[in-house]
Amino acid sequence: MCLFKPTGVQGKVEVGQQSVICTGCGCLCDDLDVAMAGGQLLEVSNVCLWGLSRFFPYKRFHPKKERRRILEPLGRLNGRLQGISYGAALEHAAEILGKARRPLIYGLTNTGSWAQEAALQLARNLKARLEPADLAFKAPYYHSVRKHGLYWAPLEVIRDEADTVLFWGANPLHSCPRHLVRYSVFARGRFTERGVEDRQVAAVDLYRTEVAKFCHLFVQVDPGQELHLLKGIREHLQGSPGPGPAVKGTRRLAGFLSKAEFGVIFFGRGAVYNQGLAVLDELGSLAAHLGEKQPFVLFPLASDFNSGGLYHLLFNELGVPEAPDFGHEGGLLTSAAPGDFDEVDAILVVGADLFWFLPEDQGRALQDRQVPVVSLSPFANRTTSCSQVVFPVALVGLEAAEVAYRMDGLPMVLKKLLPTAWPSDREILLDLMKAV
Repeated sequence: MCLFKPTGVQGKVEVGQQSVICTGCGCLCDDLDVAMAGGQLLEVSNVCLWGLSRFFPYKRFHPKKERRRILEPLGRLNGRLQGISYGAALEHAAEILGKARRPLIYGLTNTGSWAQEAALQLARNLKARLEPADLAFKAPYYHSVRKHGLYWAPLEVIRDEADTVLFWGANPLHSCPRHLVRYSVFARGRFTERGVEDRQVAAVDLYRTEVAKFCHLFVQVDPGQELHLLKGIREHLQGSPGPGPAVKGTRRLAGFLSKAEFGVIFFGRGAVYNQGLAVLDELGSLAAHLGEKQPFVLFPLASDFNSGGLYHLLFNELGVPEAPDFGHEGGLLTSAAPGDFDEVDAILVVGADLFWFLPEDQGRALQDRQVPVVSLSPFANRTTSCSQVVFPVALVGLEAAEVAYRMDGLPMVLKKLLPTAWPSDREILLDLMKAV
């Protein structure tokens, strides 16, 4: 059991405990226990370092480094962010978004489903583009699912039955830390009672990561070799290897995958850095070929806790899990590729840190063009420091009730545990709709 107490709490805490759902990553672990007294959170058990950052104001993987909580709405006056009233912040944000010709609503993968619904409605009203923060990661996956008709399974089935696990461009220790012990490698399932002893585990990556320490097979490839490796594996499985030189590890990976009775390929962001659409297409083709003889799942490792909920909403509302643009001249246009920031003249950031992931040249270009940014965030980050208006928000699953979808699509109800003076993302988005 992993137990964490914030600094200043001494001795045993004599209070009742509650089980809660952690919003640290897409696993949405439901086995955490928290202890509270006097409206304050005192202890959290079974929590990883990513989950810790959701319950206490500490940085991921740095529990001794605190993050600064935003305590009041902020507006940029004379070049500096200063505290303003909630009404003034709403008025300023509504003016920025209402005057924009090409507004963008960005992020939403780290906020609840009710807030995502409000953001989609706001995008319709503003005739804006809505872009998920992980579009470049998830869109190629859904393209591959539609093209190849892939097998799907919930995490519990993978835990119980998967005897062959391949990580492709994924390091779960850095994206979903408890995934290994709860579902994929060390977990003891119904037909995998000995955990990792009943599984074969392999990984493919550009660098030798920590995953290699518990893998039976680790294949390190050079940038640009991924497609060649995938095609070589499929050719070996079909019994017709090509005449050209194969990527090192091709034959061993083909033999590894051919022995599976129930297999799963977990891919991470590393799979989409180079030729993402083509790599995911080949991964989908490989999973479909393997699935002809036994169940084989292709599964994205989502680090954002409600990425699945956003694509679920887009699919239900628009019929396609892609970024919608309600301001296109020909009507609604959806795209699987990230948008062009050169066209954007106002940005609303919710549930993401845009300037953390944005390439430096694009971020500098936005600032040079003085594109106004409105951000909703519980903590100070790079995006809030570049914003014209900042709204502090309640923490989902701790200070605000919400709904989120686990990475396998299972909806989870997040409870409100602590009182707060800050509004939720959804409340601010609804107020913005009225103000605009």
